Amino acid sequence: MKILFVGSGALGSRFGYMLFKNNEDVTFVDSWEEHVENIRNNGLKVIIDDKDLGNYHIPIYRPDQVSGKYDVVFVATKSMQLRPMLEQVKHLFHKDTKIICILNGLGHVQTLKDYIKEENILIGVTVWTSGLAGPGVLSAHGVGKIELKQVKEDNLDKTLDLVNRLNASGLNIKYSEDTYQSIWHKAGLNCVLNTYCTLIDCNINQYGSFDKNIELTRAVLSEVTAVGKAEGIEVKQEVIEQNIENLFSLETGGAHYPSLYQDMKNGRLTEIDYLNGEVSRLGKKHNIPTPVCDVITLMIHSKEYINKNK
Repeated sequence: MKILFVGSGALGSRFGYMLFKNNEDVTFVDSWEEHVENIRNNGLKVIIDDKDLGNYHIPIYRPDQVSGKYDVVFVATKSMQLRPMLEQVKHLFHKDTKIICILNGLGHVQTLKDYIKEENILIGVTVWTSGLAGPGVLSAHGVGKIELKQVKEDNLDKTLDLVNRLNASGLNIKYSEDTYQSIWHKAGLNCVLNTYCTLIDCNINQYGSFDKNIELTRAVLSEVTAVGKAEGIEVKQEVIEQNIENLFSLETGGAHYPSLYQDMKNGRLTEIDYLNGEVSRLGKKHNIPTPVCDVITLMIHSKEYINKNK
């Protein structure tokens, strides 16, 4: 089984390393030149729970360099990079290639349908965490899990066999009918914490320390819940609120600055169009007003604009 990671950043590197270590045939693709060169020349340096586990020589290419056909493709790019990357690697798919998508945010299934049959799309959500301590250096902590669902459940036995094989490498994948709900619950959390921490300029603990944070949280989640239910997903606002509150403590993630905050700080484009922006888009589709998400999306884009033109 030939496995391709399209995007070999933090999560892509961690999952790819786990599979490679278990003797799976793994290849990385990434557009970050320095990252590609460091892994190619020195191997992927792996640090888990502050322990240096050595360097792993996983084949890695830029998108314009890779060839062949792959049986399983993990997409681990930023949300806004998904379509451009798929355009560059679509020639690597055969008629039975399975794509596993565990990107943050909403709306990815519609993009994937333009490139592969629905029965070959596995959509998922993960609570694994990971990071890069520089180009070619994986630095991660703890363990996690993945929820996964086949978009169109034809030939489901093949997918369940694939899940079992991937789990032999420790990925902790659960095939779940609740995957779409979990995706919306995670997106709702990110619609709150990613955006507010960026706009207020604070970490998660500092956001939680504001005595009226629940009013800000509910202003977003009331829209997320209404739009999700219109899409046929049983989004439970009280679950998302509790998930957010659970992160306020410094022991559970309160010191963390969310990824959108980090992208903004580093002058990169953010995933706002796949979070609050997607809630706004779907709200218009269902004639549901989303004034809070509308304004948040515009404010984040305005900060991107100012960053670009400094």
